[in-house]
Amino acid sequence: MRWFRRAPLPALHVPAAVFETAAADRGFALDHAQRQAISDLIAADGRSVYLWGPVGRGKSWLLNTYFDGLPTEHKLRVHFHEFFRDLHVAIRRRGHNLDAALDDLLRDVRVLCFDEFHVHDVGDATFVARLLPALLARDVTLVVTSNYPPHRLMPNPLFHDAFVPTIELIERSLAVVAVDGPRDYRTGSDHAAGFAAGHWVVPADAEQLALLGLERPDPTERRTMSPCGHPLVALRADAHCLWFDFADLCGHTTAPADYLELTARHERWVISDIPDLVNAGSEPAQRFANLVDVLYDRDVEVTFLAARTVDSLAGAEHLPVDIDRILSRLGQLQTLPTETAPAAAGAKAPSTAGTTTESVSWE
Repeated sequence: MRWFRRAPLPALHVPAAVFETAAADRGFALDHAQRQAISDLIAADGRSVYLWGPVGRGKSWLLNTYFDGLPTEHKLRVHFHEFFRDLHVAIRRRGHNLDAALDDLLRDVRVLCFDEFHVHDVGDATFVARLLPALLARDVTLVVTSNYPPHRLMPNPLFHDAFVPTIELIERSLAVVAVDGPRDYRTGSDHAAGFAAGHWVVPADAEQLALLGLERPDPTERRTMSPCGHPLVALRADAHCLWFDFADLCGHTTAPADYLELTARHERWVISDIPDLVNAGSEPAQRFANLVDVLYDRDVEVTFLAARTVDSLAGAEHLPVDIDRILSRLGQLQTLPTETAPAAAGAKAPSTAGTTTESVSWE
């Protein structure tokens, strides 16, 4: 039991010059919406902030720059999927005591940054409705990014009304800031490293694979993995490459926790036989969307071997709720022409060296 509440700690400030310098180092000029968001972050003076806007407008870049510039070590930046996973484990360990679980995860954290906050599932909505008041009761500043304004969270009309009190709590407790400039910055990816260095390959014939330095796995390379307790079959899993078939990875019950665990072990992936997502089924398509979110956030280099181009999925029905964000991320990948010539394609074989890469996240 907490018998008293500590006096609030002094607010932590990130000067505007930090953002200006970070933008100049990356060779771009801040647009009006980004400048306004920076002003709002600075003016918040310790109040929690909810950054929302369309894909590619710089929300994740703003969050990362803010986080890097905070003059404290008592800070945590985490993808929402990852936080959910770790918190559920801590809750079970702590006998379903949420406050004790948060004590374990946050300890002396003063600023907690969530990237990719969204609520589509009724189970997640129920958990967020319980989690958010507990977080706001602590001496923690929240900075959240989302593709949705608060009133569009939990869009399913069957469950939206039940989530309205949580939406009102967000609007009341966090400074809601729109980052909605006209430009999608991710269209200018230079494919230098990480996720943007990957490929989306159609139709993934032998000639294209040869250009990428890839050979399809031999049946003897199959390996059963258990990242979070239940088995997953990988077509190849060695020091340089983790190769899954879409049906094995997304056609069965898997979760972001599985993908997070696997990205900690393997930094280059191949996912083959990706079907037409329009006809893949809603659950496999949603798992694939969750997978792309995790791979993008962890900046993993991936080669996707697919039946359809990314552009052909735009505007299609029966795709995941967040398909615009997923398509924008997949749109950063390199592609190969169907009629290839080594001199024209300019494709590099994936490096097998254990390198550490850095790239800009423009969410």
